[in-house]
This record gives sequence, structure tokens and C-alpha cells, in this order.
Amino acid sequence: MRHFPLLVACFSALASIAQYNGPESVEYDPIGDRYFVSNTGSSVIKVRSQAGVVTDFVAVSPAPYGLEIMGDTLFACSGGTVKGYLLSNASLVFNRNLGGTFLNGITTDGHFLYVTDFSGTKIFKVDVANNSHTTLVANTAGTPNGIVWDEVGQRLVVVFWGSNAPIKSYDRNTGASTTLVAGTGVTNIDGITIDCFGNFLIASWSPARITRYDPSFAGAGVDVGVPGLNNPADIDFDFVNQRICIPNAGNNTVTLHVVSCMMGVPDVPKVLELRAIPNPTTGLIRIEPALTQNEGYLLLDARGLLIGGGSLRAGAMLDISALPRGLYTIEFPRTRQRMRVVLD
Repeated sequence: MRHFPLLVACFSALASIAQYNGPESVEYDPIGDRYFVSNTGSSVIKVRSQAGVVTDFVAVSPAPYGLEIMGDTLFACSGGTVKGYLLSNASLVFNRNLGGTFLNGITTDGHFLYVTDFSGTKIFKVDVANNSHTTLVANTAGTPNGIVWDEVGQRLVVVFWGSNAPIKSYDRNTGASTTLVAGTGVTNIDGITIDCFGNFLIASWSPARITRYDPSFAGAGVDVGVPGLNNPADIDFDFVNQRICIPNAGNNTVTLHVVSCMMGVPDVPKVLELRAIPNPTTGLIRIEPALTQNEGYLLLDARGLLIGGGSLRAGAMLDISALPRGLYTIEFPRTRQRMRVVLD
């Protein structure tokens, strides 16, 4: 196998003040192949097409901050409330007051939403199906900002605001915490996401950069080298088009930074058909032939709606036992392969 260096290029920094006003969070929609952008200045969630056309999706008051898609709904942090809007027509279908002070970051494990309270130093767990919530972490001992669910590590990973900001993980059931990085050496970390290799990407304001950590968080982070950043906020990763999605709160732009998910090119080009074993399954699935590198994946339900995803480590098994019985599709965007799985 001939190995080539990781190819990185800045795809675009497309926006103007007329398009964005205080862009805070970007959320990629793989079903619609588009980008949602929350704007704290105009109190509007915008939607950007692949052609670069930016239009209004919905007005939100108080101003929208963190965004997260779960199923057919786009959820937004709005003051002390989490609101949900149908992806199809922006209808308000969920509106739960968490009693928070300043809800900022939001993520999902496919079943629950997890929301950081920036000023209240808390993390909430939201049960959308039953329209209820609990306080998962009553005191984060710091100012929590971005949050992401790590499917492989089965943990919530949270970044913090402030000088020499830390990175911590939390158990989604007990709220027990582990410090992953006591001091990152950067100030004011706003967002966090996971790339197609299972690495963690964080966005900091000072210096204004995207820093990469491996899943173990061992060693110093690596500057990804994205140019033109200005107060990068709540980031996302587009597994389909292989882009880091970065809202620049400081200059009203959105940067889509291309990252090649191909580490090498085989001497004899050949894509082996992947299979899910066993199928039907009661929950645990192994992929055959075995994955040779970490692979980003998307999980879709029988309607084709995105309900989960993440990064699957080489040789690891995927557990979907917590899902309802039915038909699901597992997609690996890097190789454009799909497989249907029946959960008994």
C-alpha cells in the first residue's frame, strides 16, 4: 500500500454580514445535505445549501445557540429552554424549559439530548420522547461550553471556557466525571466535534484555531492549520463531504474546511463489500471484512432519517441494542458503503 499524507484544504469561508449575524453553531444535515447555522445577532437559524445559497430557516427567541439534529428534528438552545423544529418545515414540535441560566452546547446519543448550562455550570439530560429532563451534573466546577457524545468511548466529552481551559468526560447515566486534559494551553474553548478518524477537534478563541486530539487525549493537541478563523464557535464535522464546519463569531463567516479521510491508496484499487454479522441481530454487530482503520459512520432508521453516528474503531463492534426493533441502515461515508440491518 502506498501511503499519502493527509490532504487538507480550506474549502470555503462563505458568508457576509447580510448572510450571518453572530454565527454561533453549525449543524450538518446529512439527509438534506445542508448546513444549519444559528445566529445570535439576528436570532435566526439560517440554512446553507451546497450551492452556497443561504436562507432563513426559523426565527428563535431568545437567540439560538447550540444546534443538534436528532431524528427528524433540529434542536436549539434558546435561553434556558431547548426547542425543536421539524427539519421538513421548521414547525415548532418541542419546547422544554430546563430552568437553565444560559444553555449553550447540545449533543445526542440518539435517545437523549445532553445540554450544557454555561452560566449555571450544569449539564442537563433531556428525554424528548417523554418531555422531561433531569440534572445530570449539578456542578461542573468550571464553565462548560461545547459537548459531544463519543459513541465509541461511550462518554460525553465537554470543553470549557476560560484560561488554559480543560477538557472533561462524563458518564451519561451517573454524571461521573474524568479530567481528560487538565490544561490545554488555550483560552476559551467554544466547540468540540469528532472527525472521520475518531479524533476530537476543539475550537478555541485564543489562539483562534482548531486543535486535534486523539481519542486517548494523550500528549499535546495538534493545530489543524485552518486559516482565517475569528472566534471560532460551536463546530461540527460533515462526514459525507469530509469537512470541519466552523462558525466564526468574530467576523460573521462560516468556514467549511476540507479534510481528506483517505490515509492511503491501495496498489490494486478494490473495495470489499462490507457485511453486518449477525443479521438479523439482537444488538451487537461486527463488520466483515474487519475494518482496518477508524471509520466514521451514520445510522439511519427505516424512514431514512439520521438517528445516530460516530466513529467505529478498527476491530470494534457496534452496539445498537438500545434501539427499537426494526430495520436500520449503517452507512460509511468515506467508502460510500451501506448495509441494512434488522434488529430483532
